[in-house]
Amino acid sequence: MSNSKAIELTETAIAAALALVLSFISVNYAQVFYLELSVIPLLVLALRRGAVWGMAGGLVFGLLLIVLGQATVLTPVQVILEYIVAPVSLGLAGTLRRKDSSKPETILALVFFGVLSKYFWHFIAGVIFWGQYAWKGWGAISYSLVANGISGLATATLASLVLLLISKGAPQIFQRKK
Repeated sequence: MSNSKAIELTETAIAAALALVLSFISVNYAQVFYLELSVIPLLVLALRRGAVWGMAGGLVFGLLLIVLGQATVLTPVQVILEYIVAPVSLGLAGTLRRKDSSKPETILALVFFGVLSKYFWHFIAGVIFWGQYAWKGWGAISYSLVANGISGLATATLASLVLLLISKGAPQIFQRKK
């Protein structure tokens, strides 16, 4: 195995592990609204290494949540959608990276694209699997749109702020690697 491959695997494992730790301190309000800190290290990975490594980090993170019993399980399809497909799609943010991704507009585009990709799948799962828990008088689509929309916007906003602060203090973290 080449040295660069070992570094990429190590960075991916570290990002997934940090995401797991941050998932334990993420904000959860009434099992409906989430502020997911776990997206931050996965977005940094996607920014540094690109979509493939970002998606791999999301996959490892999702599998860790399942294996450690942190997944809310309704059906196998729901678990796959919310704990495999959604975190993997967060890594798609890496498709927007540039040679120097420390520019604020690049960071904002990457974060909002990645988080939007992730929360799209949570929205779909919300309509299909969580709609029965909709507030009185709300349909599954509107309930999922509001719950996941607020969660996604809050998560993207916080992640943007953190990544922008990191880019000011340590821009080398965002320089394209391979």
